[in-house]
Amino acid sequence: MKNTKADIASILRIEANESELKTTLSSNTMDWEWFVKASSLQGVLTTAYCRLAQKGLLELLPDDLSKYLQELTTINRNRNQSLLNQIKTISVLFNTHGIHHVFVKGCALLASGYYNDYGECLIGDIDILVDLKHIYKAECVLKDVNYNSQEQTLFGKYKDHRHLPRLIHPEHLGAVEIHSKLLRKEKQNLLSVNTILENQKIINCVSVPTIEHNLDILILNHQINDFGYAFKSIDLKVCYDSFVLEQQQTETNTFRISKYHRLFYMLRALYFESSTKNAIKTTAILKTIYTFINKNKIARRMYTRLVKLNIRLMTSLVGMKLFVKNKDFRADVWSHKAEVIQLLKSDDLV
Repeated sequence: MKNTKADIASILRIEANESELKTTLSSNTMDWEWFVKASSLQGVLTTAYCRLAQKGLLELLPDDLSKYLQELTTINRNRNQSLLNQIKTISVLFNTHGIHHVFVKGCALLASGYYNDYGECLIGDIDILVDLKHIYKAECVLKDVNYNSQEQTLFGKYKDHRHLPRLIHPEHLGAVEIHSKLLRKEKQNLLSVNTILENQKIINCVSVPTIEHNLDILILNHQINDFGYAFKSIDLKVCYDSFVLEQQQTETNTFRISKYHRLFYMLRALYFESSTKNAIKTTAILKTIYTFINKNKIARRMYTRLVKLNIRLMTSLVGMKLFVKNKDFRADVWSHKAEVIQLLKSDDLV
């Protein structure tokens, strides 16, 4: 179904569009199977269900799908409540030990109470930005209460990571990532860790970034760390979270003028034009190109393959350079040949 992504975007929109949405979703051309697949891939399946509930349109869902999504959302709501309890426990622990920190990304929105329903957001890890001086102290404090480091992958041991190895607890759902940096090494200057930490806010007894900083983290993480800028792709979950944050702003939206921000708002406007206050004017040629790449299935597939190929080549070159210079890495590669071959065949390099 060509318009599945556009239909999901219509469901997620913040502004009232019930009448238009009812017409779209009642159509015989509405492919609910594709809706579930596309929403899941974008990480907004429970978000879409909650938005339909908030707009009073749940009766438009097929009965079996409505029951399934209700159960799934309940599970996610309970999970997020558990994550919130875990966040608050870690917050108390870090404050007790004088660890300068802020919770970032999705868990910051969750802890701030910005979502209308705990069930609407899919939260992965608990991401915490910690002052570099306190980062190993933070790890030790968590290990003292039975958190354990996950084993790193072969290549992971030699990368310059933005965060320490994930920490997991046998009795808690959320894996914890302690960050000293937020972006890839070559782009770290775009986010000042010190500025984010110095301007933190305390909401519901939890340290979180300002709304503006959280927007920057959200956008730049997708554009740089997740290669959104390279793929010229839009992520509906990031779009929705950006709207959630913008709803909390009391003044006229201000945002940084970087090429990453410009592309994000430009692509967001393709699916959320009426909601995108921050849409930046662009040339008709660029808009046509980006629209074609995002909305033409064949163009999207071909462009994605080319970008993946380029990223794999660049990653392989970095790996070869490391192989030549680092004897420990060479020894590890030799003793894990099967793992290396499997990794080279997969998409995990991207």
